[in-house]
Amino acid sequence: MKYNFKIILDPKKDADNWYDGCNGDSFGVDWKTRVSVDIYKNINGKSKKEALKFLIPFLDQTYIDKKQDIYNHIAFLEKIYNKKFVKACKKIVDLTGKDLYLNEFTFFITTFPRGPYNFGKGYLWEYIGWNNPIAGFMHELLHFQFHHYWRDDPNSSISKLNEYQFQYFKESLTVILDKDVVPLIEYPDKGYDVHQKFRKELHEFWKTNHNFNELVDFGFKILPNYIY
Repeated sequence: MKYNFKIILDPKKDADNWYDGCNGDSFGVDWKTRVSVDIYKNINGKSKKEALKFLIPFLDQTYIDKKQDIYNHIAFLEKIYNKKFVKACKKIVDLTGKDLYLNEFTFFITTFPRGPYNFGKGYLWEYIGWNNPIAGFMHELLHFQFHHYWRDDPNSSISKLNEYQFQYFKESLTVILDKDVVPLIEYPDKGYDVHQKFRKELHEFWKTNHNFNELVDFGFKILPNYIY
């Protein structure tokens, strides 16, 4: 299979990330605290329409002020992805034992320090202040695979999990992006603090056979030890 990517600076997609990031949190991370209160107070708790009145001129000015940083980052990404993108795709196939169900990916440049994704469309957001694009891409691509082949399979036990259980499990599975995957990834995946005990047990099992399907089965069995 041939894998392709494109990198786009789309102000609307960037604004979406600012809005969602300033109005939500995940696993103990309050994203809005990563920007100044002078900025997020104009977004947090506002309707999307209200927030955009601030965000549109704010981003217009940001793109002027950070023009060189943005285009330097785009050039950096193009260089890294041209070298490692295909290898990263193939490595996720190898790790999960499943072909990628997508072969087209779009990276949206964002000026907000948060990297959401849309696994149905193959969209990923890439913050201009991060320097670990392959680790980030493989982290999200592992999520994509878990969504598609396990969560969306009605015959899978994973489809029976509630949303919190699924998200907890999904984020913990990235522990398999460990030192064995370096130097393809820049450094091992650390995950969220709240998942560390679960991740440790998953990792110990993973090291015994590197079989992702069996890891999922094992994780499903022990998940109730960590959350209800």
